[in-house]
Amino acid sequence: MKTNKNSNPRERILEVADQLFYMEGVRATGTEKIMADAEVAKATFYRHFESKDALVLAYLENRDRALWDYLSHPAPPKDLHEALTKFEHMANLPEIIGCPFLRIASEYPDPTHPFHRLAIEHQDKIVDYLTDLLKPMAIDKSVAAAILSVINGAFSTRTLRGTSKAVLLVSSAEAVFKGESGVTGDNHTEKGINH
Repeated sequence: MKTNKNSNPRERILEVADQLFYMEGVRATGTEKIMADAEVAKATFYRHFESKDALVLAYLENRDRALWDYLSHPAPPKDLHEALTKFEHMANLPEIIGCPFLRIASEYPDPTHPFHRLAIEHQDKIVDYLTDLLKPMAIDKSVAAAILSVINGAFSTRTLRGTSKAVLLVSSAEAVFKGESGVTGDNHTEKGINH
């Protein structure tokens, strides 16, 4: 595993942990492996992260921040269609093997566990984001939750099938939108969902 030799130790630890936690799982990744791959001493590791749990929380916070950075650059989506297109593009990136938050929730299924709680918070933020995009159409939050289910399904498909099959998220999510909202045909286009 290659790391940036010029980065500071904390960044190297996070970079390595991000790759290992995402690809191999949190439970399967020991701190010794992270230290070795990041080329840091044990004392250096614990100076930056008091425990493996603290590192996992930092990993999840970074993954959450990375999603919102991705969605807002180069410019935030103007409507639901643009947002869904960005999610579809992300789901089809070669390095994507699933949603890191769904993956960690499956490793820590207790909903009271701090890692699982962060996964729920992340998902709730996406529902709120989709709800905001639906506000101009006076569509309620249940539709946003249904669309999130399609997004989650797309990332789960990547986990299952890898890159062997393109994930078509936009058309599926918009079909859910039409069915849940009662918007059909030309009315759907006029309301700004499709371009």
